[in-house]
Amino acid sequence: MPNLPFSIPVRLRVLFASLLFAGCTGVPAPTQEHSGFTPPPGNGASFSATRQAAAPDWAGLQHELETALREIPDNRIAHLPEGLRASLPAADGFASGQAEIRPPLAALLQRVVPVFQRHAWAGIRIVGHTDGQGSEMRNLDLSFRRAEAVVEYLRQQGIEFGRLSADGRGEADPIADNAKPEGRARNRRIEIFLNPR
Repeated sequence: MPNLPFSIPVRLRVLFASLLFAGCTGVPAPTQEHSGFTPPPGNGASFSATRQAAAPDWAGLQHELETALREIPDNRIAHLPEGLRASLPAADGFASGQAEIRPPLAALLQRVVPVFQRHAWAGIRIVGHTDGQGSEMRNLDLSFRRAEAVVEYLRQQGIEFGRLSADGRGEADPIADNAKPEGRARNRRIEIFLNPR
């Protein structure tokens, strides 16, 4: 290897040597990814920084969701340790005992679709909730089918299917009193959990 000035960083010296070797032998030069080269401590900070993905913009995503849903009563967006949770009212989103999305819920979902499209780094888990009317097993099944219907709706709007998942909690997590009509209406909801993919 030629006598190089000491001021050239170690990683450049190694790459220069591999290029010189490749030129002499006709063997393709190894890249940084496949050469087995690991930047030494202290010298590889910029190298590793360029290979890391940008940090998720949770504040920006939360602001966009709040803006999109600001006219929707009883919506709640919460910052969680692992991401965000958006709780959307669905009292009028489905017919009683049914899992087909009705126009009020479709219109609500249309507000968040562009936000999800702009933040493609976020995974989306849909969780359905019912009120306490009917059997527990029936409500669990219904909540899951409703969550699946929302997943399918988002997929049809262009959200990548690999980002989406569905779950149902039935009547297990009420946020209001199931003994009152207004409480049951609040409990019929869709929660959207946004997490890093």
